[in-house]
Amino acid sequence: SSHFPPRSRAHIWPPDARRRTPTSKMHPRCGYALSRAVPALRHACGLPTAPALRQRAVAGTMRGAATERSGMTEAMYNWRVVAIMNALKERGKETGDLTVEDLTALGHLDQYHYLGVEANDHVIELLGLDESVHVLDIGSGIGGPARYIAAKSGCTITGVELQEDICVAGQELTARVPGLADRVSFKVGDIISMSKEGKIAAESFDHVMSLLVFLHIPDRTSLLKACYDAMKPGGTFIIEDFAAKPGKAFTEQEKSWLLDVVSAPNVSTPETYAKDLEAAGFVDIELVDLSGIWQKWTKARHVLYRESEEETVKTQGKAVFESRVKFYEVIDKLFAGNLGGLRITGRKPSPLEARLLEGRTKDLGSTGGVVNVVEGKTRQRVL
Repeated sequence: SSHFPPRSRAHIWPPDARRRTPTSKMHPRCGYALSRAVPALRHACGLPTAPALRQRAVAGTMRGAATERSGMTEAMYNWRVVAIMNALKERGKETGDLTVEDLTALGHLDQYHYLGVEANDHVIELLGLDESVHVLDIGSGIGGPARYIAAKSGCTITGVELQEDICVAGQELTARVPGLADRVSFKVGDIISMSKEGKIAAESFDHVMSLLVFLHIPDRTSLLKACYDAMKPGGTFIIEDFAAKPGKAFTEQEKSWLLDVVSAPNVSTPETYAKDLEAAGFVDIELVDLSGIWQKWTKARHVLYRESEEETVKTQGKAVFESRVKFYEVIDKLFAGNLGGLRITGRKPSPLEARLLEGRTKDLGSTGGVVNVVEGKTRQRVL
């Protein structure tokens, strides 16, 4: 962990022989200053950055209330299926071939997580993805990250998405990108059940990734077991997720917002997250604090979305705009309070590593006898 400065190492993250020291100071390539965030967020949020984009029309509908607290809120995501199709129609791309760039240009309609394609680039760099590996994307949404990462790195990706309409839309969009459907596929279902039922083959993936999804899944123990079981020995993972800011605890109001507005029943401290991963069997775990970056990003998103009221109401309707504003307000307040974010990486140990660790525990004391030193000469064993 020598490449991380030793700031705040003791009181933010418990010292651990297998846990590198995280830090809130980001590598220069990973930084996201607010001055950069504003123009980038106009793109990432699907807001106009040029006169030509002001002509787009994204129509969405709010369907249903919150599902039972076993996952996500339908209203949080499902309007985007209609919205992305209408956005493509407005650009003359209702049918026919698409490029990945056609879809990433739609910002938050294609990329549901924070920082957009920049976060995808971090996944590629951190995991070292190339054409030789197979990645499991848990909570793949409408497929934006999988398409971008596969197209840029050459890897193969299988996405798992709980909400059928979003997953089907992702399949349809991917099929319209020439050559991509051979390497990017999606399955509808709950990753925990699919793992237990053998629908996700054991030890079949080199890497697991998930961007802002695990917060919606209550049973973290079973979730992490499903991840562990799906990975090949030696495989690595990256998770971006909500967590309490280091040393902070949520207020009752924040707990209510997380549960009732964000549908996030499982937001813990960083220390608890690390222990849960270790209990699942993962090693070499590293946690990086993204709280400051995400707070700036979500604040800018909230401000920019409010600025888009006239256009958004015209293209998506008043109900969508008001619902999104309320949601963004809550997220803004949470990050201004005790909510933070983490990027977590780690790996599944290999059998050879397990043998080495076992060997280190053995008593290597002398059992007597002699060893040959040179021709015809011996000496007593000393170890």
